[in-house]
Amino acid sequence: MRTLALPFVISLLLVACGEQTAAAKAPADTQQTLPDFAPLPADVEVTLATPLVPGVPGSPGHLIKSSRNPNGDSELAYLMRLFVDDLRDARVKVDAGEPLPKLYDRHRRMRAAWPSKADQRNERFDTMAVGYLGAVRAFEADATPANYNNIITACIACHSGACGGPIEFIDSMKWQ
Repeated sequence: MRTLALPFVISLLLVACGEQTAAAKAPADTQQTLPDFAPLPADVEVTLATPLVPGVPGSPGHLIKSSRNPNGDSELAYLMRLFVDDLRDARVKVDAGEPLPKLYDRHRRMRAAWPSKADQRNERFDTMAVGYLGAVRAFEADATPANYNNIITACIACHSGACGGPIEFIDSMKWQ
């Protein structure tokens, strides 16, 4: 993998994050058109050092508003809601014997997403994100209930140290 220069990353994210389509995934309780973030190119290495881009949907002053959260979500909070949808869809497909959709390409964006509070993007979060993404890759390689539950466990581990509100909900997503 290669690390991209700042101007290219900024232009890439402005284009990818600025797009809105009618087919964008949105929280179940809204009919609004919300951002559908395009996957980052496979050769782009996203790290804690990747600068955040001001002005994109979910950045400070540009929160993503919906009927679910009229005050708006940060980019990271919005992405995590998309991840919930992705994981639910993946389970349905696995249960139906259908091919598993790719999750990693969209989920890795979390490492360069605006959090609700700037100080939440730190080494602890990034380490947890790397663990989560490893669990996502393992599930893509072998779509078993155990590997799916490892993703959920990674979510709970991270939320235990920051933003504990959704832990009960996340725990309810386990594949029994």
